[in-house]
Amino acid sequence: MAGDDEELEYTLLNKKDVLVYQIPPATGASGHKADDWKKCIWRGRLQITGKGTDMSIKLIDSKSGDLFAQCGIPKGEYDKYVERVVDSSRYFVLKISHGERHAFIGLGFEDRNDAFDFNVALSDFKSVWGGGREQKVEDDAPAGPAEPSKDFSLKEGQKISINLGALGISGRKRDP
Repeated sequence: MAGDDEELEYTLLNKKDVLVYQIPPATGASGHKADDWKKCIWRGRLQITGKGTDMSIKLIDSKSGDLFAQCGIPKGEYDKYVERVVDSSRYFVLKISHGERHAFIGLGFEDRNDAFDFNVALSDFKSVWGGGREQKVEDDAPAGPAEPSKDFSLKEGQKISINLGALGISGRKRDP
């Protein structure tokens, strides 16, 4: 049997058809624009996997199953590796790292629902395994003995009277 320190890799998302673009540098501080992307360099499938607290976005050839590119995301901190474009909800910029070197590529989905699923898979992984996990565990721990809740119910024989002020039965003001 395998040791306890070995972690299983599991699939978070599979998408059959994604597009990869060669992208120019961002033209301004606002970020990349998908409208500037003219050259599609690859088409294949996308798989997001998780292993422990790390996540990977894999671009895989549909026919051969060969890996085209992989974007490793430690601790689910995808904000450092995946950036949305400013002019579309279907396109993203991926930071592909290899040692000290890195490159940016454009990732596009033809279907808006696929792009939504991609975004949700990233944020769900981060919320479960990423940055705030230790904080969440601490927040779930009891802070000490719970104070008994106060009973605000009316006791037998108690009444509440409500003064509606100047409103009469018909909603007109009362005469002074």
